[in-house]
Amino acid sequence: MTVASWLHTFTEAVDGASFRHAMAGAVVDYLGRYAAQAGSFVEGRRRGEQELVILDLMTGAPQRPFYAIHRSELVGLLFTKDDAQPLVMMLREDFPDTEHQLLVPEGCPAAICIDDRPWAEARLTWTPAELVERILSWFRRAGRGELHDARQPIDPVLMGSVLSFFIPRSLLDADPVPDLIAEIDSADASILQVKRAEPGKLPATAEPFSIVTYCIAPERMKRLRSAPDNLASLAAILDERGIELLDDLRKRLGGWLAEGEAAAWRLNGRFAIILEMPIVSPRGEQLEGLDHRAFVTAHTAGDVAVALGIAEQAPAGVGKVGYACIIGASPTATEAAIAAIEVQCAEVHLAFEPDFAARLAGRSAPDMRKAVLVGAGAIGAHVADCLAREGRFRWTIIDDDRLLPHNLARHVLRRGEVTQLKAKALADHLNATLAGPPCATAIPANLFAGGDNGKAITAALDGADLVIDASASVLAARHLSDLEVPARRASVFFNPTGDAAVLLAEPADRALTLRDLEAQYLGLVLRTEHLGEHLGKEPETIAYTGACRAITNRIPQSRAAVLSGLVAGGLTGALDTDAGAITIWSLAPDGSVRVDRATPEPVTRFRAGEWEIAFDAGLMRRIHRMRDARLPTETGGILFGLVDIPAKRIHLVDASPAPPDSDEQPTGFVRGVAGVEELMDRVRQRTGGQVRYVGEWHSHPPRSSARPSTTDGRQIDWLAALMGIDSMPALMVIAAEREAAVIFANERAEAIPHRHAA
Repeated sequence: MTVASWLHTFTEAVDGASFRHAMAGAVVDYLGRYAAQAGSFVEGRRRGEQELVILDLMTGAPQRPFYAIHRSELVGLLFTKDDAQPLVMMLREDFPDTEHQLLVPEGCPAAICIDDRPWAEARLTWTPAELVERILSWFRRAGRGELHDARQPIDPVLMGSVLSFFIPRSLLDADPVPDLIAEIDSADASILQVKRAEPGKLPATAEPFSIVTYCIAPERMKRLRSAPDNLASLAAILDERGIELLDDLRKRLGGWLAEGEAAAWRLNGRFAIILEMPIVSPRGEQLEGLDHRAFVTAHTAGDVAVALGIAEQAPAGVGKVGYACIIGASPTATEAAIAAIEVQCAEVHLAFEPDFAARLAGRSAPDMRKAVLVGAGAIGAHVADCLAREGRFRWTIIDDDRLLPHNLARHVLRRGEVTQLKAKALADHLNATLAGPPCATAIPANLFAGGDNGKAITAALDGADLVIDASASVLAARHLSDLEVPARRASVFFNPTGDAAVLLAEPADRALTLRDLEAQYLGLVLRTEHLGEHLGKEPETIAYTGACRAITNRIPQSRAAVLSGLVAGGLTGALDTDAGAITIWSLAPDGSVRVDRATPEPVTRFRAGEWEIAFDAGLMRRIHRMRDARLPTETGGILFGLVDIPAKRIHLVDASPAPPDSDEQPTGFVRGVAGVEELMDRVRQRTGGQVRYVGEWHSHPPRSSARPSTTDGRQIDWLAALMGIDSMPALMVIAAEREAAVIFANERAEAIPHRHAA
C-alpha cells in the first residue's frame, strides 16, 4: 500500500470547522490564527471515528541536512480518540528512515515519535502550540543529525497488537523446545505470562503455547520499518535478514509431527515467533543491546503446518494430536494459505533472570560465583536481596534463627514468613525474585552444627568462591577467618546504634584475613576523632518478649535499607578487584553519609610457643615515628590489642606515646603512669570493650639492636607479674633503628613467613 492509497481510505472530507475531535479543530485554528509562519492547513479527512489533519509545515532543515528532510513536509495528524495521543504521519513515500520512528503496519506511512513521555503525563500540558513545536523541533534535530540514538527498543507499534509477552530468556534458548503455557492476566487480557507447562498445575486462565525463536545475525540485521501482518510478509522480511523462515518451519514442525503424541501440546498450542534482533541505527551502526519482538498468530502450530503443506487435520476423535503428517509428497502450500495466517506484533518483556538483572545493573554478564552467606538477619537479608537483583552470585544461606515478629521492623521478609527459618525463607525470597533455575539454597543450621548439617556446611564452604559473614558475631567471623578453605571472605555489620555500617573484605590472595582486618578497623575507630561514638555509644534497646535477654536495638528500616545498600555496593566493588577493603559508612540524621576508609596494611606475624602475635605495617610506622621524634633518648608507651585466649592469638591494634611523667634517657626509659588509666578507659569505651591493654613497647637508641637489655629483662619480669593477673603472658615490643623484636613469655618470638591463600 502506498501513501496515496492509505490516504484514500479516509473517504470523507472535513473542513476546518467540522472536526469531531476537539484537539483536531484546535490545531487547525491555532495554525490559521497564530502560526502561519510555521505552515498551513491543507485539508481534513475522516475514516469512521478517525480524523486526519493534513498540514504543510516548514521544517527549518539546513541546506545540506543530515537526513533528507525537505524544506517543507506534508504531515498528517491522526486523531483516533478524544483521550488518545495524536499520531504524526509523514505523508511522503520516500521519507527517510531515522531514529525515533514508530514501527507501523505494512502500508502505513512513516510515523515519527515526537514525545518520550507517557500520554497520561504529556496531556497535562498538551496544547496545539506544543504539538506543532515538538514536530518542528523533531525536524530541526533530524536535519542536524541530533535525534536521540537508537539504543532503546523500537517504539510501540502503531495500530498493532496490544499484547505483551512476559517470558524467561532461558525458555527462548531451551533445547529441546519445552511445552509452554500462556497464562492470561486476570486483570488485563493483553498480558500473557509464558511459562513451562507443569502437568496437573495448569491454571484455568492458561492456554497451550508454541514458540519458535530466531536470532538475526548482526551483519544481516536491518532496521524494521514496518510490522508484517501475516506469515508470508514476515517470511519476506526475515529472508532479507538471512533467515529462510518457511523452509525452517517445515523442518521444525515436521519434527514435531514425527514425535506424535509427545508433541501434541506444542502442535495444539497457539503459535508465535520471537525474533532476537541487534539494535541498529538507521545508518547501519550496531548499538548495544538486543530487541525482542513477538509475532503472534491466532492459529495453532498444527494449523501453520497445514498451511505449509506438510500436515493435514486428522478426523475428529482420531488420536490426541489432531494433525497428521503428509508422507511421500512435496509440500503443496500456496502463498494464499500462508498469507492467511495473520500475525500481530507484540512487545516482549524478558523475565527477570540473572542475565537481565546484570544488564540492568550495568554489567554485561551475571556474576555466577558461589557465595555462602552466614547470617540471614537484617543486613544479610538486605545485602543478599540487593546483590541478587544485580545478577550476583549463587547463594547458600546459613542461619538457624526463625523469623520473629520484631524482625519485620528491618528485614526484607514479610509477615507470612514469621516463624519460618530465616535461611529457608530468604532463599525462597531470592528464588521468587529471579526467574529461571533457583539461585539460592538454604542450610537452616548453626554455623558450628555437627551431623548432617555440619557436613552440608563444610561442603558449601569448601565449594564456595566467597564467604560473606553477616552474623554480627565476633566468634563466627573469627571462625570463618581461620577455616582452611579457598574462598575469599568478607564481613558486613551495623554498629550497635545502627547509624553506621562496616565492610571488611579480604584481598583476593588472602594475605590478610578477617582477623587482621578486624584489628585494623578497630585501629581506624581509635584514631579517627569523629568515630568516637561509632562503637562507644550505648544503643537504645527494646524488649520484644518478657525474657531478660529478649531485647533488640532500635534501628529504623529506613536506616537499615540505606546502609545495607551502601554495603552491597561497596562489597561488589571490593570483590570485583583483588584488593582488600576496610570501609565505614556513617549516616547522619539529615541523611548525609560520611565514608571512612583505610587501606589494609600488610601484617607481620610472630610465633612464641603456642601463641601468635600479629601487627600491621601501619602500627610499626607509627611506633617508629614516635621513636624518631624523641631521639636521641629512648621512649615508649603501652600497647593495645585484641586477645583471643582459646585461639591463642593477639592482634596489636595501636600504641600510645610516652605518658608525660615518663623518664626518657639516652640509655634507658621508664614509662610513667600519668593519664594511663584514663587512656585505657577511653580505648575500652571507643571500641565497645573489644580492645584492651596487652603490653608495653619501648625504643632502643641509634645503632643499637632490638635485643633485650638487662633493664628490659627486669621490665619483662614486671610485665609478667602484671599480666599474670589475667593469666596472660607478658608482651613487649622493642623498636630499634632497623628492626623490631617481639618478646613474649620471656622469649623472643620468631617471625612467621607471610601467609598465602588456602
